[in-house]
Amino acid sequence: MLDRLGLADRIVGIGQFGPWPETLEDLPVVGGYDNPNVEQVIELGTDAVLNVKSQAAMNVHHRLETAGIEVMALDTSTVEGVFESLKLIGKRFNRAEAASETSESIRRELFQISQITDNLSRPKVLFVVGRNPIYVAGPESHVDYLIKLAGGENIAKDAIAPYQQISLEIILERKPEIIIDTSYNHSGSLRGQTAGHWGTWPFLPAVKNNRVYWVDPSQVVIPGIRMANMARLMGKFIHPEIFGKPAPGDFLKYRISGHVRAY
Repeated sequence: MLDRLGLADRIVGIGQFGPWPETLEDLPVVGGYDNPNVEQVIELGTDAVLNVKSQAAMNVHHRLETAGIEVMALDTSTVEGVFESLKLIGKRFNRAEAASETSESIRRELFQISQITDNLSRPKVLFVVGRNPIYVAGPESHVDYLIKLAGGENIAKDAIAPYQQISLEIILERKPEIIIDTSYNHSGSLRGQTAGHWGTWPFLPAVKNNRVYWVDPSQVVIPGIRMANMARLMGKFIHPEIFGKPAPGDFLKYRISGHVRAY
């Protein structure tokens, strides 16, 4: 978001999880969402820390504030949360107009996609975010929003949390027609359109029709200003006859070349 708003030159450190523009990748990595390194943040002469809102990070946020560092804990877990975060950042760093224009641009793109998928059939989609045990995207998550926007029906739409553990029995019973699995995020992880271990259950429509996709989580799991691009990618998985088939790079770690355009 900061790069999109023309604030890249103010960034002194980045989080463990990206994706980040190539121009920022050489900056010091100060930890993950839940465990930023307080001492390192202080050493970098940081004035403000932008992090996601997290119960697990509250103690670290308190330590940073005690050290005189401003903490902006942003809720980007939903689409509206992304827009609100843009607004807050724009206001705080005197980029309100750029933030507003960015939000409007994203909203227009999302609306255009909704017009394309409004009357399409809605195949049943399973979106896996974790394994052992299996965790899936449920209602009120940005992933659930993207599934619906791209013309699918989330088989976990009746879950009680945005991300929730689910039993294998329920998955087999609901027979997903499309499986998007982002649960593996290590070197050598399976990527591409192949059954993988889901091939153990060949009766699943997704397996039978070769509609199992192994995708790097950076492509669709981390919400942000790429929401419209994520929706189009989801469309490739759910309705390739409309959005086109996914390209080989669509399964791999997302890379941002150069700077993101600022308005």
